[in-house]
Amino acid sequence: MPNTRASQQAFEDLLMLFADFFAFPDQEFWAHVQTGAIDQEIMELSGLAGVPVETDLKSVVPTYEEWITAYNHCFLGTQKPFAPPIESIYKQWTVDESFQVPFKHQKGYLMGDCAQHVRHILDSFGLEIPVEYHMMPDHLIILLELLAFLLRSGFPQEAQQFIRDHLDWLPDLRRAIEDLPVDGKLYLEVLVALEKVLQTFQESLITEPVN
Repeated sequence: MPNTRASQQAFEDLLMLFADFFAFPDQEFWAHVQTGAIDQEIMELSGLAGVPVETDLKSVVPTYEEWITAYNHCFLGTQKPFAPPIESIYKQWTVDESFQVPFKHQKGYLMGDCAQHVRHILDSFGLEIPVEYHMMPDHLIILLELLAFLLRSGFPQEAQQFIRDHLDWLPDLRRAIEDLPVDGKLYLEVLVALEKVLQTFQESLITEPVN
């Protein structure tokens, strides 16, 4: 990724754009996806950021009502099984052997080790967690916003480590959505693009010359 303020801002904006897909569907946002405007924005921002990726989301976006149904089924658990975009769900609840709880090595629970670590990072920077995410500080929206914050605050190496620590579960989320009896193609396409962007970003930092 080119080391300029413009490219960094583009990357931060790109992360926020991806985060929008995992919030409750907004009708205006849906209209922009449907017209291809979001595909164009992703292409422009990713190009400026040096992490080029192309999407064709307009070809897989459902109707607005169908998108709401998919969101509710995939992420809110209106039907089971479902696939919430929350890191703790896809990792062992804790690796701390001092915890005497029967599910400590199991997956599928909120507020695991990773959530506690994210909350610690947020607290250390004085960042507040929105009320609706109080019991899921490792929700994908929060993770992407925190990653953008680290970059904006001048912590590129910490951002790289954050990706390794807290965004390595995206393939698991993808597989979970694939297994659901609901049309989750839009989310799958978004996740594939997001994973590619994050991987390219990681590689750009690894190969970036040291001044």
